[in-house]
Amino acid sequence: MSLDMERGIIILIVGILVVFLGLVLLVLVFQYLVPYLLSLKKKEKQVAGQPTEKKPVAPQRSGEEITAIAAAIHLFMEDAHDEENAILTIGNSPKSYSPWSSKIYGLQQFARK
Repeated sequence: MSLDMERGIIILIVGILVVFLGLVLLVLVFQYLVPYLLSLKKKEKQVAGQPTEKKPVAPQRSGEEITAIAAAIHLFMEDAHDEENAILTIGNSPKSYSPWSSKIYGLQQFARK
């Protein structure tokens, strides 16, 4: 093997190792460091006397409100889908030749001996 080939293989192996080590490092950070920092933040809030989690309070809605919302959504969805004619036509283009689709430019011409 030539010297350039050996250097190329070494660069390839080092590059692959760097990428995979970076991915392993990211996995370790997200798996261990982030939960650890979140638990520290939660402990910090408990010491300060703040509640750690806020539970969302769902608004109480009556049956009439829910029915009105459902009817409005139904009417909106009905109006969104207009009826369209399903007649499809295919017409010829006025200029059918284009050098972009010509196959003769893709052929290679070899010299005769």
